Formats: sequence, structure tokens, C-alpha cells
Amino acid sequence: MKIAILILGILMMTANVSAQTVSLKEVQSYLDEFKRNFEIPRDYQFQSVNKVNVDDIPAYLFRFEKSTNKGLKGEHYSFVISEKDKQMLGFTNMDKKYSNINMLSKSETEKIAKDFLLNLDRSLANGLKNIWIEGHDEEILVNGVKTTITGMKYKCYCASQNNYAWVIVGFDGSIITFERNIKWNNSEHKRTTEKWLHDSWLAEANLNMSIEEQILRKLTEETFANGALNKLNVEKMLKGFHSDFAILIPKENSLFRLSLRDWMKVVEEYKNNPEKIKSGIRTLDYMIEILEITGHTAVVKTQFFREGKLIITDYLSYIKYPEGWKAVAKISNEHIVNPLQLNL
Repeated sequence: MKIAILILGILMMTANVSAQTVSLKEVQSYLDEFKRNFEIPRDYQFQSVNKVNVDDIPAYLFRFEKSTNKGLKGEHYSFVISEKDKQMLGFTNMDKKYSNINMLSKSETEKIAKDFLLNLDRSLANGLKNIWIEGHDEEILVNGVKTTITGMKYKCYCASQNNYAWVIVGFDGSIITFERNIKWNNSEHKRTTEKWLHDSWLAEANLNMSIEEQILRKLTEETFANGALNKLNVEKMLKGFHSDFAILIPKENSLFRLSLRDWMKVVEEYKNNPEKIKSGIRTLDYMIEILEITGHTAVVKTQFFREGKLIITDYLSYIKYPEGWKAVAKISNEHIVNPLQLNL
């Protein structure tokens, strides 16, 4: 099974899908053009811009993220704009606020979508025929938990171009997603245009990470962020940490070593204490900010947040053994005093 997964990953990496990171300074004019028509929510900060192809048309993919729930499949505001004529090809606002299940009626959706399209591009709007209006779901991760984003999708067909466009409207009348010039293979019942705005597709395409990096990231999330912390799963911890692992804690001029077994006891004690569970001390938002591999060694930097405030920065050192990656040491910087209320 593992071999099959690796082969599948390699095939995806060799597919005709690529993204080249560029500096914001190089493409600032494209961002300015977008902002002339759309407002990026204030709580989203610039994360990256990549040069991509959309049906062989050069374009730029911009991505903005919050300070928490960052990274692939997290909350993000992204848009794609063509390189040649700065045509806005699509945008999406994957914000947890849209987990609100109170959707608009079809008539309300139609009016909002039509007004949006007419204001955006009258020639596009006039060339579209609405096919259907139905509820549409997307999935993101919030605090490591799968969360469904819901809206009403106004899907249209453009006969002159033989492609599709749609608008997804949120519960509050704001636009969650817009996409245009989408090509479809009717015989195979699938979209052929690249899905740059969709994190599930980006993850499958292995665009930003090698197979080894993906394996290590998943291991860090399962055994550390959602093992030692959010899900309190010591069995998972055993899979990701070497038996001689230690947390290295400075004590004046000396060094205190908390062994893996002692760390697991701390986690178990917390898990079995209803008052501590209720406190939510070990339930944190996280962001893997750095993941760097050199040969058979690696370092992973993880930031942890409570109620949007950064409280811990952890650095895990990994070594790749014949059976896979194992964390061998951890050092931390605590941004507040004793954030996990440990008594060591």
C-alpha cells in the first residue's frame, strides 16, 4: 500500500502541472489591478504568488492567509489573474465564517450573482446562460478539524466559448468564489482546467512539496501537533518520536532533558483529568512554518496559537532511519510564561 501511494505521488509530480514562485515586487501591478475591483479581507496577509498556467495561458496565483489556520487546506483568500491582459480569472474566500448553514434562496442567489457578473464584466454576463442554482460545499481545516464551507452556486454555460463560469454566494450575500473560462470534458464528466484555487487539488498535485516533505509534514501533524497536543494520542507519539527522544529545556546554565516516556506520562495525565481537558490548555491552533530536509536529517518549525495569540515556537530535529523519520530532540521558545502549565 505504501509503495502504491509513493508511486501515485511520483506520477502526480511528473504531470504537466507546475508553479514558479515569484517576488511580490515583480507583480505588484497585478495585485493593484485586483484591488481596484475587490477588497481582500483585512485579517488576511500576503503569503505567496506563483506563476502558473491556466489552460496554457500564463497567469499569477496570489494567496493570502490568516495568522492562524494557515497552510494548505486552511483558511485562505486566493485569486488567479492572467499575465497578458490582467483579466481576473477567479478568486475564492475560504473563510470559516461560511460554515454558517443558513443559505440564501435561489432567487436571492440569482440576483446577487447576476449583479456581481454585470459589475465585473458585462460582456461575460450577457453571454452566460444559467444552468442551475444549488447548494455547494467545500472543506477546510480549522484548528485541525475538517470544516464545511457552504454557499449557493450559480452555474452558467458560455455557448460562444464552450466553457463555464460560476459564482458561489455565502449566507450573508457576499461572494465566496468566482471562476470563469472553465473547460469541461463532458464524456468523462470532469473538469479539465487546472484548479489553482482549490487546496485539495494543490495537495494532490504535489506542487510545493516533495514526497519526502509531505511524509514528514504529515508525520509532524499526526504525532506532534495532533498527537502530543490537540488529540492527546500517545500511540501516535510512539510512531513519530525516537525512543531516546528528549525535550531540551534550559535551566540556568544547565540543560534539563524530558524523555519521551515522561512526556507521554504528562500527556496521559492531562487526558485523564476532566478539569484539564475542560480548560483546553493543550488544544491549540498551529502552523508548520519551516520544514527543511538535508539528506537524512531535517528540522521542522511549528508555531502554536491560543485564541489567535502566538504562545509557543517549537523546533523539532528529525533523523531518517530505515523504518522512517523519527524526531530525536525538541527545543522551544515560550512567548508567554509556562503556556501549557507544566510542573517539571
